[in-house]
Amino acid sequence: MTGTDPDEPVFETYGPDGTSLRCLICGAVDEVTVNEVPSMAGYGQDTSARCNRCGSAETTDPIFGWHATPATWPRPGEHHQP
Repeated sequence: MTGTDPDEPVFETYGPDGTSLRCLICGAVDEVTVNEVPSMAGYGQDTSARCNRCGSAETTDPIFGWHATPATWPRPGEHHQP
């Protein structure tokens, strides 16, 4: 899988009940760490989600909104056999 467009989502809900997260860059399921903290803006929440396998990330905050940082996959120098 490849995807490096910062305007596209990095994660999607997955599974029959929709409670899992799937990385759209490397295909990992349930390998996403999600953190939510009070925003430094003084209202709302800052959130971050990061794939533990490839490092792709999504962040949101009340001032700048949503931002995606897709990782290069496969990582440079790695060779994956089909």
